[in-house]
Amino acid sequence: MGYKQFRAFQYLNQTQLENFVSACEKVTIPAGQRILQQNSQGNQIFFVLEGDVRVFLDTPTGERDLSKITAPTILGEISFFSGEPNSANVMALTQIRALAISFEVLRQRLHKGDAATSIVMLNMAEAIAQRASAMTRKVAELYSQQSDDKLSELQSASKTLFGEWSFL
Repeated sequence: MGYKQFRAFQYLNQTQLENFVSACEKVTIPAGQRILQQNSQGNQIFFVLEGDVRVFLDTPTGERDLSKITAPTILGEISFFSGEPNSANVMALTQIRALAISFEVLRQRLHKGDAATSIVMLNMAEAIAQRASAMTRKVAELYSQQSDDKLSELQSASKTLFGEWSFL
């Protein structure tokens, strides 16, 4: 699988791509191993080259699946940008082959003005912003479908999600 299949690597020329990849560690993660732990502070971004992962939540009533994702995909990027703990668990369903880069290395490269890292971060931020926009559209759709008794619960959840978004 080529690195160019990652949206995060779009707009990188070959030299920039090689520069960024050289800062990453090549890792193999066995099936059944957790890659990210819910409510734990992340410290790496994983560029999954091969394999399948399961994304799920630990809830008071047990585990709840969110999705199954097949490579190529990126894991851990939201924690990098938000500084918040991981919002979900991610487990390898099959053996995973990935590139891993620590948050610290990313920050160092950004502070040094590395063009490749800046482009990768901008591409990831754009993808996250598009997901947030889709979430906003879904909330708007849910508002129009809710009965009055469920509306206050939705309004409370919306305030929690969007209350600090002063740039909206």
